[in-house]
Amino acid sequence: MSLSGTTTFGIATEQQSVIDEAYERIGREASDLSANDIQSAIRSLSYLFSEYSNRGVNLWKVNLLSQALTTGLQSFTLNSNNVDVLQVYRRQTSGGVTTDIMLSEISRSEYAAIPNKQQTGTPQQYYFERTITPTLYIWPTPVDTSYTLYMYCMLMQDDPGAPTATLDAPQRWFDAIAGGLAARLAEKWSPDRMAVLQVNANRAFDFASAEDTEKVPTRIVPSMRGARF
Repeated sequence: MSLSGTTTFGIATEQQSVIDEAYERIGREASDLSANDIQSAIRSLSYLFSEYSNRGVNLWKVNLLSQALTTGLQSFTLNSNNVDVLQVYRRQTSGGVTTDIMLSEISRSEYAAIPNKQQTGTPQQYYFERTITPTLYIWPTPVDTSYTLYMYCMLMQDDPGAPTATLDAPQRWFDAIAGGLAARLAEKWSPDRMAVLQVNANRAFDFASAEDTEKVPTRIVPSMRGARF
């Protein structure tokens, strides 16, 4: 007996494999699936990924984006695939020395309360407006062009696409995705199995999300991110 010598599952795995697994969990044979069955599963995957965007930070979708700042720049739009902005820092290079300084996040009401939003200076704060096309506001506005803004943003997962495409998720999430998809397919085609499959899906999600964290010491910092005004 010998090992396979490969580690491609979850990396070079077609999403058809996840669809087949999900259907088998609701009692359907993969060989009996029609084109409509496959499209139904792909559509459910899209809705499942939408749910994942609401259940916390997906670390594999956190990207570092940059924006060069111009004098007096008050705001700029981000792509609509930006789910959230997690941290923002400014970078300035002077005399061959590069310095990074974090900006503080403020709420909509705090930004609205700033009397002079066009005041120039060194950017210190930002407000992330979570509209369909999101906008990032900075204050004070840059006094010159020596600053570049860097943003850690959580992006949407790529659409599932064709059955031959790979899923936009790491291997450690594949069981949770198959479980979540099975529960959604059971709601459509096998309601009698839905309750059990939903419990299994929640358990698999909890395992995956507990692992999908930065393993660093815990620091408690007050935040107003959940506030609604």
